[in-house]
Amino acid sequence: MIISKFAINFLRCYKINYVNYLSKSKLMKNYKKIRIGFIGAGALGGSIAIALDSLGYNIYKIYSRSVTSSEHLASKLTNSTIANNYQEMSDECDAIFITTPDKSIKEISELLVWRENQIVIHCSGVTDLSVFAKPQQEGAFAGSMHPLYPFSDMDLGSKNLKDVTFGIDGDSKSLEFINVILSDLDCKPIKVNSDFRALYHLSGVMAGNLLLGLGSAISDIWEKIGLDKSTGSEALIPMMINSCENILKLGIPDSMAGPFVRGDVKTIKMHLEALKSSHPDILPLYIELARTSMRYSIAKVGEEQSQSKQIFDLLNNYS
Repeated sequence: MIISKFAINFLRCYKINYVNYLSKSKLMKNYKKIRIGFIGAGALGGSIAIALDSLGYNIYKIYSRSVTSSEHLASKLTNSTIANNYQEMSDECDAIFITTPDKSIKEISELLVWRENQIVIHCSGVTDLSVFAKPQQEGAFAGSMHPLYPFSDMDLGSKNLKDVTFGIDGDSKSLEFINVILSDLDCKPIKVNSDFRALYHLSGVMAGNLLLGLGSAISDIWEKIGLDKSTGSEALIPMMINSCENILKLGIPDSMAGPFVRGDVKTIKMHLEALKSSHPDILPLYIELARTSMRYSIAKVGEEQSQSKQIFDLLNNYS
């Protein structure tokens, strides 16, 4: 392709790197043509496979220990067929996603004979790339891409991937592949090194799974005051959503509100007394969350207005 100096300068003025632009365009075209396989046909793997298929990627083979699961996922894809065994996946696919439970990733990768320039990806949050030692020794490229998103249904998940953040790691070729497909999916990659994968993953668990645990504890309180759990959910979920939206708009600590910002020692003491009497099992949870909240309340309004010393003393007395 011939391009004039004027055009190159024009692109540079708008901060577009022409060489990188051509390179990425070519990569996107090639990656849509390569044969992609999924080992594991659950909600996570299925969501990614369906989303990529809808963008024109060639999801070529599916394999799961459950034939029913394989058939279910393959039926939702354009041209996918079901592999008869693990090795067929490696023989016929250029890139393979292993989206099985974490404990199976290493075992499965070691069952296969790999070839040079293949790509293997896992989607575990805590597992590092040492599980792919054998594929790498045999010339394959290895990477990981873990979504900060709770997948429970592949149809719903495939439609909700936009703006989801993925923690990624890998060698240069696998990261190139991962970044291209995440760009196509309108997802946000962040590089997470092996040493910090556990911390990264637990942050997601706290924001997702443990948030559900908090919701369950709140529902138990609503039952105690004579209201059913569904009523509690309908009343409190909008408040939880609003709190998350405030964090996005204002950040922490500016989104903090309530008795911890006001320094309302009396109200907090009433909370503690009520939990001690009716839900002593929830009391430690409230105290630890309150201590964390107080740090941000102090940052927002200062120690005097937040009555931080009195509140910390109060919390310590109930610990």
